[in-house]
Amino acid sequence: MKRKDPRGAAKGLIFLKGKYLLVLRSDKENIDPSMWDIPGGGIEKGETDRETLIREIKEETGIDISSSKIFPIKKWILEKNGNKLSGVDFLCILERYQKIKLSPEHIRAKWLSRKEIMESKEISSWLKESVAAAAAKLKEL
Repeated sequence: MKRKDPRGAAKGLIFLKGKYLLVLRSDKENIDPSMWDIPGGGIEKGETDRETLIREIKEETGIDISSSKIFPIKKWILEKNGNKLSGVDFLCILERYQKIKLSPEHIRAKWLSRKEIMESKEISSWLKESVAAAAAKLKEL
């Protein structure tokens, strides 16, 4: 389904062998500089959520998830400085490791277990909520 909302976004929790991939945003980014995040971004005109997810993850990490199992796990709305952005977080299950090549938007990447993410004081509550939703989806599968 193609979205008409030009301010929509799609983000992905990439999962491989019990760990999730997190990326650290550059301190030069306008939104959440120097914060841990998951790859993703804005939906371009005519794109579906899934198409955006695949494109953004490739652009930001070099990882191709086009043949991965992909599941929507959480819808969200963010209001900041009078702007409203809506989006969806996805669980993306990789079958094999792929070399990470970060875009200039991010300065670091790391693979963490659910426990490591939940116990970290550096990771935001919204990201922990997405990891909990991903873990619940994994239990269903």
